[in-house]
Parts: sequence; C-alpha cells; structure tokens
Amino acid sequence: MSPHATLNPAVRRALAATAVLLLAACALLTACDDGGDPVQPQPTPGTIHGIGGWTEFDQFAVGEAGMILRYRGVDWKPFTSPTNKELYDVLGFGPSSAVVVGEGGIILEFNGSAFTPVASPTTQTLRSLYGFSAANMIAVGDGGVILENDGSGWSMAASPAAARLRGVWAVSTGEAYAVGDSGEILHRTAGVWVRESAFTAATLRAVWADKPRDWFAVGDGGEIWQNRGAGWFSMASPRTDDLYDVFGSDSAYVFAVGEADSILFYDQIRWQPLFPLPVQRFEAIWATICALPPPATDGPATLHCSNTYFGGVEESVARFTLLGTYEIMSGPGPGSASARSREPFPAHGARNAPLLPGAR
Repeated sequence: MSPHATLNPAVRRALAATAVLLLAACALLTACDDGGDPVQPQPTPGTIHGIGGWTEFDQFAVGEAGMILRYRGVDWKPFTSPTNKELYDVLGFGPSSAVVVGEGGIILEFNGSAFTPVASPTTQTLRSLYGFSAANMIAVGDGGVILENDGSGWSMAASPAAARLRGVWAVSTGEAYAVGDSGEILHRTAGVWVRESAFTAATLRAVWADKPRDWFAVGDGGEIWQNRGAGWFSMASPRTDDLYDVFGSDSAYVFAVGEADSILFYDQIRWQPLFPLPVQRFEAIWATICALPPPATDGPATLHCSNTYFGGVEESVARFTLLGTYEIMSGPGPGSASARSREPFPAHGARNAPLLPGAR
C-alpha cells in the first residue's frame, strides 16, 4: 500500500483547508480570471472528450466540432479554436504550454495566448494523449497509429496494431499501455511496443496507472480491469453501461466515468457509484497530482492535491472537491448557469479516507 492510502486524517483536513484558501484567493486574483482570453462563442453546447491542465486554476476542456473551453478559477468559458474538427484530448504543462489532439491527426499547441496547428505525421484521428512534459509525449488513435514526441517533433512509432486505439498512459519507468477496440492492448517496454493477448472482446476506452504494477483499464459494458504485475484480471463493477475514462492518484483513490449515472470510485476495497449520482454522461477526468517523498519500494508516491474534474455532454463540467462535495459547474442540471449545486456526500465507510465520497 502506498503512503497515500494511510495518510493521517489530519493531513487530509489540512489539504482540504488549503484547497478552500486557494479557491478563496483565486476568486480575488485577476490571475485566476480569464481577462484577455480570446473568446469564441459556441453555436450549441458540445460534448467534452478531454480535460486537462497544469494547475487547479488553469485548465482546458476540448471536444465536439473544435470546441475548446478554458477555466481560470472562475467559470468555464469558450476559447478561440483554430479548427472545427473533433478534438479528443488535451495536456497542460504550464501557462504557455498545452497540446491537443483530434480528428484527422490534428495536433494543436498552445503558446500562452492561442492554439495553432503543428505538423502531424498522420491523417488518422488521434484519440488519446499522454506526456510527462512537452518533450516526452505519446498519442494514439485510429488504425493502431502511435505517435511519439521527444521534443524534436512528432514521429510515427512502430505499431503492431491495426485496430483503433482509444487510450494511452505511461509511468516514470517508460513503461506504457495503449488500449482500444475489441480488447486491443499494446505494451511498451524498453521503447518497443508489443501486442499482448486480449483478455476481453469489449472495447477498452482508457488506461491509467500511478506507478509500475498498478494499472487500471475500463471499457464497454462497465468492464474494469487491473494489472498488478502478474497479468490483467477483471474487477467487480457496479455498472453495465460503457465507461470512458479512469484516473486517480494511487490505487486507493481512483475514479471512472461513463454513461448517465456513472461516476464510480474505487477505494482499494471495491468500486461503487458516487452519491448523489450525476445525470450527465461524462467522458473525461482530470485532477492535479502532487508527488510525495518516494517510499523505499515501488517508485514515487502521489496524492490528489486538487479537486477532481469531470467533463461530458453539453459542455458539462462537474467537480468533486477535497471537502467531499459534488458540484455541477457548467452544462445542464442543477447548479448550471445561475445556481450551482454543492451536494455533500455521506460519511464514507472505508478505512483510508474520511473525506472521500459516500456510496449508495
């Protein structure tokens, strides 16, 4: 078990208090506002496919028909997009560094003021993006395409797959997994991608890990899989609808999202739906992750040190806070536009996290 799973309750209370102070300070600082950002009105609310940023108070969401939204601590607002193509994922590395991928192999880079297209070696749609920095990125997509960027530009990597790849993740050792249609799963070690035997016929839509030997994958039919170093095994799932994304800070603090009513939480004991359940379909999850001093084994530990954000249909963005509340920030539903909903979760029964969400 990593250090996060046994954090003293006082530490969690301190983190929550810090989050409150940061939110309060942000509301007063112009740096947290969107002053000067180029705004492009969206004709109709679109579906958010990807969400990411570099701090709690500077995030982007991307999606349908070239949609880009930006959050700077106040509200999610449309941001000028140079394309009307579908955008599927976004990474943020700093105030003047973000990358977006999408339809037809499009790659956009943010320079601090605007997104502009950059050279792409493929016309295949890119559906997922991961990177430790702008000089260490992977993108995957249709036709089994894999792109890598070591800081000198994007190039094609040798891929053993032909199926559509929908999710990719890597850990600090350089190990990576990519997942896709019909249970397609690729594994990268020592810089080489190999195709592993499929353990399911279902489409896998996302993969995530916080460290080696601690991988999760989710997909259609509510399937959830874990790999702890000895192969993939199925986890009991409370849902049968499709799951689109999975994200956490360690194996005791993991979220998965999907069709209506599906935000699931895993506490190293079981997967369970959050309460109250959302009515939107969510496709993306993001939170700021902070490093902890490394334990003696198993690589560096991590910790959720911000609120967790969920993006989905009709520009829906919801937030689960470190205080244990659920808030709809934008889109349809209670709290959108004029009156936000801040619903507290009941006390959680798990041993490791008094501030975590409750279950039905």
